[in-house]
Amino acid sequence: MPDYQAPDGAYPILLTAFDENDALDLPAISSLLDFYKDVGVPGVLALGQASEVLYLDDDERLTVAQHVADHPTGDLTIATVGNFGATLSEQAACLRRIYDMGSDLAVVALSLLPSAQNLDEQLLAIASLVGAHVRLGIYELPQPEHRLLTPAEVGRVAASGRYYFMKDTCREIAPFSAKVRAAAGSKLKLFQANLKVLPPSMEAGSRGFCGWLPMVSPELSAQVCDLSLPGEIRKEAHQRLVAFNEVMVAQGFPASAKHILAGRGVAIQAWSRAESARRFCESGAAALDQYIAENEPFTAVAMAETR
Repeated sequence: MPDYQAPDGAYPILLTAFDENDALDLPAISSLLDFYKDVGVPGVLALGQASEVLYLDDDERLTVAQHVADHPTGDLTIATVGNFGATLSEQAACLRRIYDMGSDLAVVALSLLPSAQNLDEQLLAIASLVGAHVRLGIYELPQPEHRLLTPAEVGRVAASGRYYFMKDTCREIAPFSAKVRAAAGSKLKLFQANLKVLPPSMEAGSRGFCGWLPMVSPELSAQVCDLSLPGEIRKEAHQRLVAFNEVMVAQGFPASAKHILAGRGVAIQAWSRAESARRFCESGAAALDQYIAENEPFTAVAMAETR
């Protein structure tokens, strides 16, 4: 445990699958995990915002967490949001339970903490309550209230040695870079969630991308994160992702993402509980399918294309 490090790279948020009766579709979640294992992403974040976590009840959240932990995923790192409960003690107990199910990281969503004040103190308190064996992560979940850590708070939490992963959602390069500097030399790795500022974030020390596009195009997402590639390759990959993201969101996310993945062979349906998904149900998949047919949103940028 002392030598553990979260792997670098592009982490998809694991979508929650539903059937036509609005019930959890666990076989579809298995198919999704198999897809990510096969394409070689470093890990997934389960029960995130795109997972429709706020539309799930506690039993459904635990069912998803247990199913994901039980499914054979090889080297795929499983980071699972788990601080559900009204008090810090209740949240710590839930985090410990989810970690002991088999997740590699139990992630604290800041917006679910009991108070919007003293976020660093609450994170340190949770670390002391869960038990020394639990590896923890942090997620600046934008809903229901967008709470952000300051660089000073990041530095204090990082110095505890208990946190290994952080999904940052400040959406600006300057504060993100300051947080990276604050965590330097610790076990805590910061991952950028915002596509727009992803390239400069990687240059500033981000350890990867944890957002919407790795869900549907892990190939291009991995290229943007790979600093060993020529800059023109990474720039082209990023431009393709930006264009793809605009179409996917306009068509009604996350139902649109589920439809895209179904087209890639995942046994998942486009059913969703999110209000934003209604646009997909109303407009259908024609525009999305046409975009995919006419572009290359899943094909990694080849060296020859930059010459």
